[in-house]
Amino acid sequence: MLNPHVVERLNGIANILMGVHQASGPLTAMTSGEERQAFIESFLANVLPPVYRFGRGDCTDTQGHRSGQLDVVVEYPFSPSLPSVGTSPTRLYLAESIAAVIEVKSNVAAQWPQAQHTAAQLAPLRRSFGSTMQMGGFPPTEQIPLFVAGYTGWSTMGTIEGHLAQNPAVAGILVIDSGLFASSNEFGGFTATGPLSLWALIVALHFVTNGLQAASTNPLSYAS
Repeated sequence: MLNPHVVERLNGIANILMGVHQASGPLTAMTSGEERQAFIESFLANVLPPVYRFGRGDCTDTQGHRSGQLDVVVEYPFSPSLPSVGTSPTRLYLAESIAAVIEVKSNVAAQWPQAQHTAAQLAPLRRSFGSTMQMGGFPPTEQIPLFVAGYTGWSTMGTIEGHLAQNPAVAGILVIDSGLFASSNEFGGFTATGPLSLWALIVALHFVTNGLQAASTNPLSYAS
């Protein structure tokens, strides 16, 4: 049964996010930062439980691969990450410390090549877990899941599903203005429209992170 109270709250969140987008004006580096921050503070951090931590930065794995700059990193709570020198908020993440990555775009259709570039840089990295404890959700994959969220962009589900099919390194796509979400087959292969598209991203992140309640990681492998 569709819960009208949940839908009402999600509508409110969508309106807040689109208000930030509309007030930001032409796309600049500062605008991009404001939209990313609003996506975290007005949505992710307010909806997901406090145990989640969000950041940004680069990621590396035990083989020495390194991604470029990642917009939003959703961390697991059981592995360390390294801060930058000085006051910069960016961090260097170990692959095992990342549950998922979200690329936030002002217009996902216009900026899709940027999202593809991030996906290509992230794709070679591999997570190496020891023993794990799972409680439902999706079993953890070696590759770090990448979701792409656009304030505006494509207006049909078929277009989003087509881009997912052509880009297996992308786990899911959200377009806030159009109210569309779709995930790849590896991550449920489900779709949602309207305000429930926001909820669908939360559900996907919940399944990704809830699928791994605990894991034995070996930070020493990065120094040996």
